[in-house]
Amino acid sequence: MRLVTKLNVALVGVVAVSAVLNFATLRLAVLPSFSALEEQAAERNQSRVLDAIQLQKDQVASSAGDYAIWDDTYDFIKGLASTYEEKNVTAESLKTLGVNYFVAIDVAGKVVLDSGFAFNADEPRPLKLLSTGRLPPGSPLLSSLTNVDIRSSLLKTSEGLAVIGISPILRSDRSGTQMGTLVLGRLLDMNAIRSATRVDFDLLATSTFPTRPLAESAGTVDRIDPLLGPDGRALAMIRSHTTRDITALGEQTILTTLLLLLAGATILLLALGVILRHIVIRRIEMLRSHLLSVAAAGHLDPMPEDGKGDELSETVISFNEMADQLDELRDRLRRQDYDHGAADEAAGLLHNVRNALSPISVVAWGLAKANAAPWKQNVTKALDQLNEPGLGSDRAAKLQQFVAMSSARLMDEDRARQEEVGSLVAMLRHVDDILKEQDRSAQRDRVLDDVDIAISLRNALPLIEHRRGITVDVSELRSLSALGHRVPLEQVLDNLIVNAAEAIEASGAGAGRVRIAARRVEDAAGNASVVLTVSDDGVGIDTDNRVRLFEKGFTTKSGGKRGVGLHWCANAVNAMGGRLSVESEGPQRGATFKIILPAALSRRDAA
Repeated sequence: MRLVTKLNVALVGVVAVSAVLNFATLRLAVLPSFSALEEQAAERNQSRVLDAIQLQKDQVASSAGDYAIWDDTYDFIKGLASTYEEKNVTAESLKTLGVNYFVAIDVAGKVVLDSGFAFNADEPRPLKLLSTGRLPPGSPLLSSLTNVDIRSSLLKTSEGLAVIGISPILRSDRSGTQMGTLVLGRLLDMNAIRSATRVDFDLLATSTFPTRPLAESAGTVDRIDPLLGPDGRALAMIRSHTTRDITALGEQTILTTLLLLLAGATILLLALGVILRHIVIRRIEMLRSHLLSVAAAGHLDPMPEDGKGDELSETVISFNEMADQLDELRDRLRRQDYDHGAADEAAGLLHNVRNALSPISVVAWGLAKANAAPWKQNVTKALDQLNEPGLGSDRAAKLQQFVAMSSARLMDEDRARQEEVGSLVAMLRHVDDILKEQDRSAQRDRVLDDVDIAISLRNALPLIEHRRGITVDVSELRSLSALGHRVPLEQVLDNLIVNAAEAIEASGAGAGRVRIAARRVEDAAGNASVVLTVSDDGVGIDTDNRVRLFEKGFTTKSGGKRGVGLHWCANAVNAMGGRLSVESEGPQRGATFKIILPAALSRRDAA
């Protein structure tokens, strides 16, 4: 992705993040204020409905007090006014009074009069408020005999909810004893309340009463309150609906504000892009064009300086200084390249030859030590005694038996020496192969051949077979073919196996195991490789040394060794198209060297 594209993406990203943050801020900080206003509006609407109902309750209670505290009503309850009902409890009088029910109850709870009318048709329809002719003591519809208390409440009737007024029956001057209770009732006209309050509401059964008095839906905010009867229990729930106009207005305001912010950010973005193009991008493109021309031509030509005195100008100056220095260093490197290449090749050759000669000296030392064994001198002395005159027969028989046993031992040792001589010959041939391979590599480029991993390892194993306490585990070694150079690969294996043995000896444990394994793997694309591992349980490698292990000249060994082996091994494996790596869990935890080479095609795959 080009720098201009990255800057544009970054600027657009900043604007997008800013828009998201602004939107989130407005939604979280401003919109709740609109929601709170809607909740307040819902509270006010619910209050208007409840106030309208309360107003009707107060009106009915006032009418109940006027009729109950009246001498005519008092005499009617006593049975002294026979024309009371005919004059006062007619359809015309109740309609004029604005009530639907007129109930008179004496102090014993007997219903003396229960009359009423419904006015929702052309002709008044008779109604009754109570379903029984006597109220039980303690009924909430009865007035207290001790207190003159005019009350109002709601009552559920067969026609629906009604507001009622409850008043004790007394004389007009409030003298005398209370003679009973007068109850006036008016059916609630919901449509009239809706018209008066301009609030949309409905009644709910108590079984559907929600747990929260305030509920929100997609289009309205609902406020719910109970309507209580004279006994304090809820008769129904009144639910008012307040449309979410304020929230809709708030969301529209937020959207308008956000669009204005985006428009301003877009203008700012365009202006910033033009400024960056003039100050930075154009000059960076000039620098890139010059670098591409340098890469194409190979000449470190200096760049023209613009003299603007900023960081880009300083970069141009630094580039010109670096170009001069690199031009000088390139001439030096050309002169030193040949000498260094020859020195590296010679160092690698000497290191490999030294590793190959080391077991030869061990075998030769063993042969020399075997010839100086004390029992061989005893054989010479026994032969001299057998030649002495006058030797007794018993002594001669014992000497002859000793000579015969020694001869058999000599024959066994001779066979062992022949095997060791054969090993010496193979080792010398290995040295000769190293020298021949070095000569061939100096004359031509190597061609990758099929190399049998198991055979190459068997050629390298004699290097550590004579070391005490070293056990070699090849149980997981497979006969696999890889593409590589046989002799350099064997030299790499020589180095890795000798290093593993030396790591075990340096650990101080006295004994250890070298595990060698090979397996064939395939990647997702079907490319096959051979993975060869050489593991030991020796001194291990710490993290810092593991990073630098394949650097030229780096070594963890003492004794003046130059650290060429692993550096040369890595280069040799790379030349075969492979890779050499090392893994270790740390000091005293052993190490595992891994060689990955391309797998050779089998005859079936090649066909």
